[in-house]
Amino acid sequence: MGQVGLFYGSSTGKTEAVAYQMKDLFDKAKPGLVDIANIGSTTPEQFLGYQYLICGIPTWNTGQLQDDWAIFVPKLKGKDMKGKKVAIFGLGDQNGYGFNFLDAVGTLADDLMDCGAQLWGMWSTKEYQFNESKAQVEDLFLGLGVDEEGQSERTSARLQAWVAQIVKEFEV
Repeated sequence: MGQVGLFYGSSTGKTEAVAYQMKDLFDKAKPGLVDIANIGSTTPEQFLGYQYLICGIPTWNTGQLQDDWAIFVPKLKGKDMKGKKVAIFGLGDQNGYGFNFLDAVGTLADDLMDCGAQLWGMWSTKEYQFNESKAQVEDLFLGLGVDEEGQSERTSARLQAWVAQIVKEFEV
């Protein structure tokens, strides 16, 4: 078992594809470090079995959690995540949904921090153009923002930089 659990929810396959790209980058940096799983087939016990967690979530519809995460998150209520380090990456469309870009990242971050988790992996909002986001705190997102609709050419470089950042921040 790896030290880091990478869990994703994906309705269209885009978040899953990004998750596997990220897993490959982690494997190049530190083979065997990361285990990957779909949150839709994960139990809270499996999720909480990791000290380090990476969560991938797309913002669905107008700012909602993706279905698998919407089902999974309530199962964490009352669970103790104190001391667990969590990093979140999210997919969104800043042009088509600029008023709720990456909102699911913000919602998931709030839910996990309510359980006591520590949030890592903040990411600059500088290269994005959107109106509002629940994932934004000043000039940072509460995790990596990926826009496969409007900025897919930036995804690879963003993933590489964020994986390096997470390896340092998690100290793994």
